[in-house]
Amino acid sequence: MNISGGLQMKKRWYSLGLSLLVFVIILAGCGNNEEASGSENGSSEDKVTIKFHTWINNEVGKWDEVVAAFEEEHPDINVEVEPLVENMSHPDYLQKLDLLASSGEQLDVFMFANSSEYVKRIEPGLVAPLDEFIEEEGLNVEEEYNYSYPKVDESYYGLPAKSSIRLVMLNKDHLDEAGLPVPKEWTWDEYEEYAKKLTKGEGTDKQYGSYFYTWPDTFLILKLLSKADSSSMINNDGSSNMDDPLLEASLKLRYDMEQVDKTSVPLANTLSQKLDYRQQFFTQSVSMVPIGSYMLTEWGEFTPDFTMAWAPWPTNSENDPSYTQIGGDIMSIANNSKHKEEAYTFIRWMTTKGIEQQGVWTPSWNNADLEGVVDNLISTTSNPEAIDRESFLYTIENSVPSEILLPQPYATEAYNELNAQAELYLLGEQDLETTLSNAKEKVEAIIDANQ
Repeated sequence: MNISGGLQMKKRWYSLGLSLLVFVIILAGCGNNEEASGSENGSSEDKVTIKFHTWINNEVGKWDEVVAAFEEEHPDINVEVEPLVENMSHPDYLQKLDLLASSGEQLDVFMFANSSEYVKRIEPGLVAPLDEFIEEEGLNVEEEYNYSYPKVDESYYGLPAKSSIRLVMLNKDHLDEAGLPVPKEWTWDEYEEYAKKLTKGEGTDKQYGSYFYTWPDTFLILKLLSKADSSSMINNDGSSNMDDPLLEASLKLRYDMEQVDKTSVPLANTLSQKLDYRQQFFTQSVSMVPIGSYMLTEWGEFTPDFTMAWAPWPTNSENDPSYTQIGGDIMSIANNSKHKEEAYTFIRWMTTKGIEQQGVWTPSWNNADLEGVVDNLISTTSNPEAIDRESFLYTIENSVPSEILLPQPYATEAYNELNAQAELYLLGEQDLETTLSNAKEKVEAIIDANQ
């Protein structure tokens, strides 16, 4: 045995033990001090701070109250909410979010208002997959939420927050004057008949029965949106759906109502006068607007002095279920976040109890008290008496979700091409056959270029 080596080893162990003892004593002293002060002020030593970027300002999002409720349940996580824009413009927000990402700014949690912008940022690596946390929790996303975007490359990259379904917003006073009931189920043919009976007057005082806004992925494919699946011009697998006869039928519906029957505001008026669906509806210039359920409360600068009612999205045939697309905001985690576990804890809470407590939107969470949420939402408006609560609840409870579509990253470009051709048709500058042929050629060229 090497005695000198043994002694040296003993010395090393002694020194190490002494160091550890000193460290433990110091740590214990610090712990006692922290315990004494922590009982009054709360310890921040072990707190993790995550940043949450959004386009929704504090006034609308009630972030101070929401974050306080979260932090009370999770005292080890501190959330800093950073609305990137004050005007609540989602496009402006995305520009700033992308700049932050490219500059290496700390990102943890962020939101997207639609699936198109969400998908665009997955492939470049901005958004982190959630599979690890979902599997560890044993979460069934499809059962937990009333909608969820399909997996991208077999992974989930976000959880749904607010839920918005497509429905028809109605001026009930106009319907009452025309002797028309609020529909509980109806077809597009019946929608056209309603519009005829609701249209009256001439010139600048004319009241139109219907209004279609300018979003091409809604108002150019109205009848496609009434299908159970394949309800867009591009299928989930990236193949073209341009030959679906309901695309042609959707454009013809628009043309007939705007140019032939003159029961819906012409596109020419919308473009030349920069008309907006809120302005048209709340000034009672129109009686019906196909729109999203977010309009229960998102009135902008208007306060209705009439009763608002709601009806399901029209069907293509009399016996069809009332299919509708469900969508909404989605919350995601940054790929470069150093606190992914805490970020996941926050988005799980925010998309469940958090959005229910927030009381601003209808949640996607299936376990939410829907009637209680709706009653709370109505109570926060500037005129709760203006809302026909029963028709809204009936519509959202009886609408049947269609297949969830995950737009391809090039979907916006494709819809812009469809829109360019459809505008020529709806303005009377091009026939329907040419419109469909040109749109098919241009859209499928974009699809082929991205295969």
